[in-house]
Amino acid sequence: MSAVRPYSFSNPPYLDTASADPDDLSELKFLAIDPLADMRTTLGMTLGQFGVRQLDFASRSSDALALVKRNDYDVILCEYDLGHGADGLFLFDELRRHDLLKPSCAFLIMTGERRAQKVMGAAELVPDAIVLKPFTGETLFARLQRALRRKRRFQPIDQAILRHDFLQAISLCNHEIKQGGEDMLEFVRMKTHLMLRIADWAGVRDLCRTLLTRQELPWAKMALGKALYEMKQYGEAGLLFQNVISEHELVLDAYDWLARVKQAEGDLAGAREVLNRAVQRSPFVVERQRELGDVAWRSGDITTATAALKETVQLSKYSFWREPADHGRLAELLIQQGEVAEARKLLAEARKSFRQPAVSVMSELLEADIQARQGDQGAAQKRVEMALAMLERLDEPPDPALGMTMARTCMALGQEERAAGLMTRLLQNHHDNPALAGQVRALYAAAGKEGQGAALIDAVTADIVQLNNEAVQLAQAGDLAAAAEIFLKAVADMPANLQVLFNAVNALLAYVNRHGWHASYMERAEALLARIQSLAPTHGRGLQLAEIYRKTRRKFGASQTG
Repeated sequence: MSAVRPYSFSNPPYLDTASADPDDLSELKFLAIDPLADMRTTLGMTLGQFGVRQLDFASRSSDALALVKRNDYDVILCEYDLGHGADGLFLFDELRRHDLLKPSCAFLIMTGERRAQKVMGAAELVPDAIVLKPFTGETLFARLQRALRRKRRFQPIDQAILRHDFLQAISLCNHEIKQGGEDMLEFVRMKTHLMLRIADWAGVRDLCRTLLTRQELPWAKMALGKALYEMKQYGEAGLLFQNVISEHELVLDAYDWLARVKQAEGDLAGAREVLNRAVQRSPFVVERQRELGDVAWRSGDITTATAALKETVQLSKYSFWREPADHGRLAELLIQQGEVAEARKLLAEARKSFRQPAVSVMSELLEADIQARQGDQGAAQKRVEMALAMLERLDEPPDPALGMTMARTCMALGQEERAAGLMTRLLQNHHDNPALAGQVRALYAAAGKEGQGAALIDAVTADIVQLNNEAVQLAQAGDLAAAAEIFLKAVADMPANLQVLFNAVNALLAYVNRHGWHASYMERAEALLARIQSLAPTHGRGLQLAEIYRKTRRKFGASQTG
């Protein structure tokens, strides 16, 4: 079956330049992260001798995250080993992934672990420098100078990224690559990262294969594996991730991606084993524990699933990345095991902590399940009817994790038709989510109706592919108005389907750029971009479309209004 096809048009390039004196640290804002108080004191004294006047400290990654959310730092010095299984490279990745680290910030890792260099050698993006302990003040200052000078060369690219103009950033990387020099390979690495951000899977594949014929580059293997995974070439992708793990056992990103490959191939036991190995090496990562819990549950390992989801809820309690579905999934497992009091405590906490209407629906359905299991069928039925009425009133479909908790509970309560309708809606909005499809299959398989699950998934996917490809063909044939109208209708039916949203915005903006200002289309494009921002704030394609929207407005003059 053919995939949904996006289309795009190019942007006119532009460039901002900036410069700074890497020897003058007095105006720069620093953050030093180290779990040891003595080391923080020494760093403070050393940096003060360099002229640093603005310096904050953090002892834990959670404190550092909170500080970065409130401040724009120019330099971050971070210990590699942050204790309790956390490390500075993971913190760096979190900051970049959630757009909390401004592009012009220099991030330096301090470590006595030479193995950290091997880990960073396989990372898609790396910090600006590694400072090996023990180091002198002169060594630290020299590394700072070099990092800040390097940042100055990367500054135009950083500024393009800050504007979310990824095509321009890639063009600037190409220019620097042609210039050569000692940082040339870093520009190639940055270009690869940016191509992944804009979902240029074929481009990443071709570039990385060429690189790997010339040099052994673990980060290029990782990037190639990610591109092949997205292109559904799971066999080769899995071999690449396994190769990176064999050579660099602490590159935990490779474990996560290998587990995704195994899930996509239907090997849940293999995915669980890979995630278990990763969790043993780094047990304090919320996303990894959450994934382990889900995979273990679907593979029938209830003990591991319960332990992982309990750890997920505990780890995320004071983090920025809490998800109400964690409470719901753990409550489901506890209810199945007869731990009703603990399940109700979790549901009460979810209702108190998360105010979304979908959380109330989930909680009411799970309470109905408890009542039904306790024999109070009348009360359970009334609660189910109330919850389903609330579900009908939701403006947006629930996220996949919350929605599947609702669907499983509906099935347990004998509401098979409602469960099927809910899963259809979830699949329509997340048709390219293999984990969701796996959960749908597992639910029907548990009910002895595996064929119905496969038929539901196939029908939804076929409808979406046909609709999207029909509109894309119209757009490519030049009938942008017809393509836009098809996409807009699709958005009304599938308001959380990112690919449909991307294609709708693209069609609207393409029409305006080709045929002239269209107030209604620009209003719709702005509203759809706002929806994309709420669903996937760091998605490269959404950020790129937002920049095209801004350029389109500038093209037709600032006086134009929606």
